[in-house]
Amino acid sequence: MEVVVKEAHKSDYPNPISFNKGESLILGHLDTEFIGWIRTITTDGNEGWAPVDYIEMAQCKTKGIAKCNYNAFELDTQMSESLTVLSELNEWFLVVNTRGEKGWVPVQTVGIA
Repeated sequence: MEVVVKEAHKSDYPNPISFNKGESLILGHLDTEFIGWIRTITTDGNEGWAPVDYIEMAQCKTKGIAKCNYNAFELDTQMSESLTVLSELNEWFLVVNTRGEKGWVPVQTVGIA
């Protein structure tokens, strides 16, 4: 699906988290703005948001194991920029721009091309 940026997006996270399938994670609070995301600390000590669907939570709910590989890189966008949607998850699109850069953008910042 092709979309066009209607509201520029600038990431607030210059050092996004990433993890690999099977990696141990420390879990914090759920996001109240975007449902389905949880504050996560990776084995390298980096902290950021991760999709709850990508984590198998331990019974104590403060620890988990990654179900798949994940990278939280958010793509900075500009008005009227064209993007190709690769997938959608919890009100975010994983997109690629015309320069081949891939990252996440909030669904509400784009419209159908």
